[in-house]
Amino acid sequence: MDVRLALTGRRGRLRLLSGMVRANRPWRLVPSLSPAIAAAAAGAAFGIFYSNIWQLATALGVGRQITVMAVALVAMTAWLILDNGLWESRRNRSLREEMLLSNASTVLTVAVGVVIMFALLFVISLVTVVLVVPPHYLGTTLMRESGFDDYVMIAWLSTSMGTVAGALGSGFADDGAVRQAAYSRREQERRARLDRADGSTDDRTADRAGDA
Repeated sequence: MDVRLALTGRRGRLRLLSGMVRANRPWRLVPSLSPAIAAAAAGAAFGIFYSNIWQLATALGVGRQITVMAVALVAMTAWLILDNGLWESRRNRSLREEMLLSNASTVLTVAVGVVIMFALLFVISLVTVVLVVPPHYLGTTLMRESGFDDYVMIAWLSTSMGTVAGALGSGFADDGAVRQAAYSRREQERRARLDRADGSTDDRTADRAGDA
């Protein structure tokens, strides 16, 4: 189906966009990011075992934790898209609207994959910090009685720190594997078709310039 035929109204665009993201199956992105996951786990481990991070995490508050998490998620999403060449750029004006939709689906696909990775890392971090750090020792470090919410805050900040480290580690991931995981087969075929269409436009432009 021609994507341009489906771009009728805001609801049609949103339905098409959600369908493209579902077809890309964002959860497939996680296994292809093993270098990023390894770096993220190392960064999270630093937060779990470093007592100064415990004090910082419990002092930040929910609002700042959300801000740190959002920055980490955006940083990793942007890094994956730019470093792996997932952002489309078309010279052909007739393809611009389709390009915008494709880029939006790419951002959402990668973002969902990153959020899934963050959630998995958070669960692992929370289980680890609960098992490794005794409540009385945590209370001694914090100089007050500790509770489960303290463990949550420590795991939360550690996961955010790990995600930033994971963004750097994602540079070692295989570009082809990431691209293949980020796009469904139909999306890969569609991009190849657009590349050919965009290339033919460039050829015609060059021919006209040569004739002139």
